[in-house]
Amino acid sequence: MTSPLTGVRVLDLAHFVAGPWCTQMLADLGADVIKVEPPGGEIGRSMGAVYREGESAIFLGFNRGKQSITLDLKRPEDQRRAQELAATCDVVVHNFRPGTAERLGMGAALLRSTDPTLVHCAVSAFGPDGPAAGRPANDPVIQALSGALDETGGGVPVRMAVSLPDFAAATLAASSILAALLRRASTGRGCSIELSLLDAQLYAQNDLMTTPCDESITGRKRAELGACSCRDGVVWIDSADHAAVARALHAPGPEHVEAVLEHTSRADAVRELVAAGIAAAPVHELHEVLPGPPGRTMHVEHPRLGRLSQLPTPLAAQPPWPPANAAPPLLGQHDPGPPHEEETP
Repeated sequence: MTSPLTGVRVLDLAHFVAGPWCTQMLADLGADVIKVEPPGGEIGRSMGAVYREGESAIFLGFNRGKQSITLDLKRPEDQRRAQELAATCDVVVHNFRPGTAERLGMGAALLRSTDPTLVHCAVSAFGPDGPAAGRPANDPVIQALSGALDETGGGVPVRMAVSLPDFAAATLAASSILAALLRRASTGRGCSIELSLLDAQLYAQNDLMTTPCDESITGRKRAELGACSCRDGVVWIDSADHAAVARALHAPGPEHVEAVLEHTSRADAVRELVAAGIAAAPVHELHEVLPGPPGRTMHVEHPRLGRLSQLPTPLAAQPPWPPANAAPPLLGQHDPGPPHEEETP
């Protein structure tokens, strides 16, 4: 089957998580993604839980289905090569700090001046302007600034284990690029797209942020019981009605719920609570989640690490198309070789 983005060529200048996550989504939709890395490799290759042979989980998780070439964009000759490559692409994606792409010769104004059909997407922490524009920020900083840390903790701020700001930004970037490509098909013109991790995270909290215009958002705190320890694990109870929870678990009163759960299996607790109409679920560890049902995971063959289990972009379509099944590339794996020199007679 033909993939939706077959024939679309993407120049990926991104690093770490948000940008590479976006371009991996595009690869899963069939785009040809060329990842440009500095000679030492992008920062994601050396961050997080490093696998054997120096391959990190962060890089492996967000760079499937791409080609890797190395260019030093601080060198004028490599800037020219990157610009020539961009001229062959439909989309350019980066997540540099504001102003960096321009210094490296890969800014939207320059690239689109020679190719008005180009879709240029820039993802940054705080957007292109404003007092915080040039500041560095990572996932925990964005969670703190957006209020997500406080909302997650319910009184004691707790960082979400999943990088939601990066995922939200990646998804919004990918969907914006798709919309731009669709519009280009009818108008013949590309566009420049800019979005920030902070705005993306706030957008992901739309239900928490929405309030009547004449009211202010107060420090709402959830009243559910939350995570409670059972005999063999943890259960999440999402209910403010402690008396109903106590009745479902046959506890003498709300103050005895935790004591009863300590002597109850996780499965029994969930069964009793759900039967009573109370939202509850086991708190799974990762090994309990995967591999999951057929189709949830896929396998790719990595040149150094062998067979890797990964998650494809979670969508279903009829007729279907295959996700990008090429392993995350080695650094410079697709660099062109030295120019061929003709033999002199």
